[in-house]
This record gives sequence, C-alpha cells and structure tokens, in this order.
Amino acid sequence: MATKTTVLQAPPSSLSVLTRGLRGILPVVGKQGPLKPETALPDRTVELTVDVDPARVGEYCEVVGLKNTGEVPVMYLYVLSFPLIMDLFLSDEFPAAAVGSVHVENTITRRRRVVPGESLTLRTSVGNLREHRKGMLIDFTTEFTDASGASVASEVSTMLIQQRTSLSGEPSGPAPKEGRPGAPDALLSVNGSLIRQYAGVSGDRNPIHMSPLGGKAFGFPSSIAHGAWTAAAMLRVVEGHVPDAVVHHVRFGKPVILPARIGLYVARDEATGGTEIVAKDLKKGFPHVTATVTPL
Repeated sequence: MATKTTVLQAPPSSLSVLTRGLRGILPVVGKQGPLKPETALPDRTVELTVDVDPARVGEYCEVVGLKNTGEVPVMYLYVLSFPLIMDLFLSDEFPAAAVGSVHVENTITRRRRVVPGESLTLRTSVGNLREHRKGMLIDFTTEFTDASGASVASEVSTMLIQQRTSLSGEPSGPAPKEGRPGAPDALLSVNGSLIRQYAGVSGDRNPIHMSPLGGKAFGFPSSIAHGAWTAAAMLRVVEGHVPDAVVHHVRFGKPVILPARIGLYVARDEATGGTEIVAKDLKKGFPHVTATVTPL
C-alpha cells in the first residue's frame, strides 16, 4: 500500500499529459530502461475530489451512443480515473515511459449506481508489476468513495509496457483461426471525427487517436479508436439491463483502424445472469474487445 498521498486540486490538462508523455521518451531526460519484477514503483496515492458534471456526462453519452438516462455509465468511471492514472504514469519517479504502452485489460467493480452531480473522491495507486510474454504488466487501481466516505466502486486498468522479459521466448500457443464471422447481433460504426469528439470528452488526446499521421507514427495504417470508446459503445446492447451492482471486465484485442464497422456478438449466461459481448472484425473475425457484464 502506498505510504504518501498527492492531493490534486484539479485534473492535469490534456496538454500537460501530452507534453509529459513525449518528454518521457527523450534520451536525455527519459526513463531508466527495461523493467524487472523487483523494480520500485511510485510509493504514493494520487487523490482528487470531483463533482460529476451532468453536462459532460451528457456529451459522453452522445459520443458513445448511449441514452442519457440520468445516471453515469459504468465506463465513465474509467474516464474519471484517467487523469489520476496519467499523473502517476507520467511522473518523474515512474521507471518507464508511458508512450508505447498498451491498455490490455480493465475491470470496474461498481457497488451502486452513480448519478450526475455527485461528489466523488478518487484515490489511485500503482502496483502488481509482473512479467508477460510481451513485456511487463502493471495495475493502476482507483478507489471511488462518495461524500459520506462509503465505497462506490473500484477500477483496475492493466497496462502492458512492451519490452523483452524472461518469458519472451515462451510459445504463444496456436493463433486463433480467422474467418468471416456470422451475422452480428448489432453493429458499431466509427470514424475519425467521432473519435476526436471522444478525445475531447475523455481527455485522452493521444496522437495515435487524433489523426492518420499520428497513427502512422506508431506503425498503424491510420488512426485508431480508443479501446475505452469501443468498450463503452458496446454497452448499447445491454442498455437498461446493467445491474446497479456490477462487475464490468474488458479485455482489449487488436485495435480498431479508422474508419470501421464492427460486429457485436452477444452471449448471455442464464446461470449467472451475466452477458459476454465481443466486438469483432467483420471480415476476419478477430476480436477487438471482449467484455463481460456480471451482477456483483
């Protein structure tokens, strides 16, 4: 558990996040290099109290295609935690550069519904550094409490910092077969303009999402959609049926190259009351995002 707390008076601006991220890869003032399981991580918690802005929630609902029903969509909790995650990830004491890292999983455990206008206190810390075949995994954990101090939710963002590790030579297993999938239960359409709108609402203006040139700079044929946009937009197929107390788990696959049409495939588990939603490429069938919505 972190022993120090940094209390923010306001979330860092998008310009500050971008500038600090790019600074982290400069050779003179960059980071220390490859991580090891024993590498020390920032021993502090970042804290921020926010009033959930109804207007911003409305803009978020519009850009991810959800109805503005007077409650906060579950993936909006990730948007609230994002600036605190970046404050830690981009800090001088963080031992690796954030640029080039990959958001691979996200888990939100919501204990009750959140409504616009509420005051929430967020506390974010980092830990659980561990090896993976493609690099090092690390968890950013955010706890949400309300004005009374009661726990409202927790959110874990798992990032992959790409590098060689002792597991890099291990076999990856057979590649999943690709092929045109069957008819989807629903479709998502997304383009660069919509993703730039999402960037403005979410505060995540990573260049990889903002323009084709930004995407090409990181090895993609064009810009890519935020995985968090896809994860939020997928919830359209269960809108009105997400429990008050819920676990929303997301595993990110191949990025969505813009513009795109994505198929949503829905499977319900009658025994648990949960739902699995998979966003797939309509030509090759590989998953972009796999999500489960399970009653807590």
